[in-house]
Amino acid sequence: MLKLIAAIALSLIAIASDAFAQEPIATIPYRIAYDGAITVEVTIDGRGPHDFIVDTGATLSLVFQNLAARETFAATGGPPKRVLGITGSATLDPYRIGDIAVGGAVLEDHIGVIIPDWAAPRKSPAGVIGLDFLRRYAVVFDVRGRTMTLYPHGEIPDGRLKGWRSVKLRANTYAAASGALYSTKGLINRSPTTFLIDLGSGATIINYRAAEAMFSSVVTRDLGEGFTTGSRLKDVFDDRARVRTAKINRIQIGRTAWRGVGVIVHDAPIFDEIGVSRLPFGLFGADLIMGGDFALDFGERRLYLAKRRNR
Repeated sequence: MLKLIAAIALSLIAIASDAFAQEPIATIPYRIAYDGAITVEVTIDGRGPHDFIVDTGATLSLVFQNLAARETFAATGGPPKRVLGITGSATLDPYRIGDIAVGGAVLEDHIGVIIPDWAAPRKSPAGVIGLDFLRRYAVVFDVRGRTMTLYPHGEIPDGRLKGWRSVKLRANTYAAASGALYSTKGLINRSPTTFLIDLGSGATIINYRAAEAMFSSVVTRDLGEGFTTGSRLKDVFDDRARVRTAKINRIQIGRTAWRGVGVIVHDAPIFDEIGVSRLPFGLFGADLIMGGDFALDFGERRLYLAKRRNR
């Protein structure tokens, strides 16, 4: 009898311990704003709240000029930091931003940069939460509930991910990035393509090299400024300066596929900046990732996608 009681007690302790280990660090509400971006409220040194967008394509958390005009950020005098964006890169002086708090999680004494506001008529957020914050956690996104929940790496509750599909991520600093960016292998129709996971991009973007490879195995529908098959194909690729749209039959990463997907085809400067312009490459944007609940565990280098997508 004593052995049975001891066994039950040990089981209860194990269950309690497991439940405690899987308690979230923070659950943070978000809204969709600023051209479709995941937007959270943050404080800086206790002041705020300020709107920051969540961007897995940014290695560095940073602030926009509109916030710098309201706050006093001191230059550190340290070496400049290189910041990448779709339109290219910039080398900027570092500033002490301070403690950036998102829910119960804090990026302490952060050194970041100040970037110009977006051109009118676009309204700029106050800043960006980048990978220097996000990669510290496993992050679960409840798309319908619009919450972002932070866990320690590897400790997302099993029940939360039940039935979800796992996609392996790779961390790569590429040629000119100031930190690791996360990518995965995928398919555009039957053509292998590498995608950066980029929640900061509202649309999925592929380069012309990916589009050329795709045409060897696909029929793609023209969307007006997009691609056509047949005799006009040569003319399309003769003018790479244009930004075009195309509707793709199928995009797949891991075991999850999206059908009838609209993408932007553009040799964006970022592809040159990170040294992938000669490879089939793309930015896997929020338009596809946020078609259902998902999670990113940067420590485990995994993207998890709920089977039921909202598309």
